[in-house]
Amino acid sequence: MPTEKLETRKVLIADDDDDSRIMLSFILEQEGWAVSEARDGKEALEKVMQNQPDVLVLDNRMPELTGAEVYQRLKAQGVKLGVVFATAYEDLNQLAQALNIAHFVSKPFDIPELIACIEAAYRDLQR
Repeated sequence: MPTEKLETRKVLIADDDDDSRIMLSFILEQEGWAVSEARDGKEALEKVMQNQPDVLVLDNRMPELTGAEVYQRLKAQGVKLGVVFATAYEDLNQLAQALNIAHFVSKPFDIPELIACIEAAYRDLQR
């Protein structure tokens, strides 16, 4: 009988809103993701380096560092991971294009849309 190793996909949720982070963690765990959380941009950077997630769900307005600053620092360090911008930023489309982030959803987000976006970011990372 062949033994196939099932890979656990890892996602980091970086958001200063406790309710949003907790709700999204619960949903993604139900979808089979190993979830970690960060409450601000600085913690997000630390946890990306420690946990090496496959996908980072990134709010923009966070203490310490904004989501845009976190993304730019990760890119400057050559960190490869899928990024989903999930934020209430007014000009989200423009910001995502300026940063060259392909996957983004506006808050309040539609859960199926957000999950589809996370899955797409993961698939893109595997290519």
